[in-house]
Amino acid sequence: MRYKCAMSRRTDPVRRRAPDIAPLASVLADPSRVAMLDVLLDGGAHAIGALARRAGVTPATASSHLRKLLDAELVVVAPEGRERHVRLASPDVAELLERLATLAVPGLAPSVQLRFARTCYDHLAGVLAVLVGNAFVARGWLHRTTDNFEPAPALLDWLAAHDHPVPITGARRPLSRACVDWTERVPHLAGRVGAALALVFVDHGWVMRVRASRALRLTERGRLALARELGVTLPAPRSRA
Repeated sequence: MRYKCAMSRRTDPVRRRAPDIAPLASVLADPSRVAMLDVLLDGGAHAIGALARRAGVTPATASSHLRKLLDAELVVVAPEGRERHVRLASPDVAELLERLATLAVPGLAPSVQLRFARTCYDHLAGVLAVLVGNAFVARGWLHRTTDNFEPAPALLDWLAAHDHPVPITGARRPLSRACVDWTERVPHLAGRVGAALALVFVDHGWVMRVRASRALRLTERGRLALARELGVTLPAPRSRA
């Protein structure tokens, strides 16, 4: 008995030093809360009522779920007029959810549109994001490291030329980061450079947001710009009869 107690005293401090992920896991274990978080992955701020409708629960139930998400520091709430609007607490939360999605048991297959292009908080995800990242790597504008991406000066110059310069220093958020893509199972570009890239695509009209979804639609202007500027050739969409 003395030996067992001694072993217990030696191992308990080690156990206490390990991160306690159980509370966070319990918050993410509810399908309704996950559905609310999935809506927030578009990077926008949403009213509680809208989150309730998308999750298929009552506003009162959504508010109860929201309190748990707030306690876990996964979301933040800000008043806008008479309503409270909810958004993800940080890009780190979005990247956590995207990574967990790659490990989760597959559910319904994502729509073709969602798989092709979507937002992952404030950066691009899906087939389009992977194609663009590969084009940057091929040009030497982006370098793959063991677990990250490093932008070359040419990529920063390209972003600045398209009205979205990225300061090298002075920000707490990483300059660039590799975020594992949920559908493609390979990294796409995140961090401040990834966010600036998404703004280029949106502000120049290369993609359009799909209503009530985080999916993005590639426009004809975007298709031509990808071919002209990055050498990424995509077939023109079929015209509807």
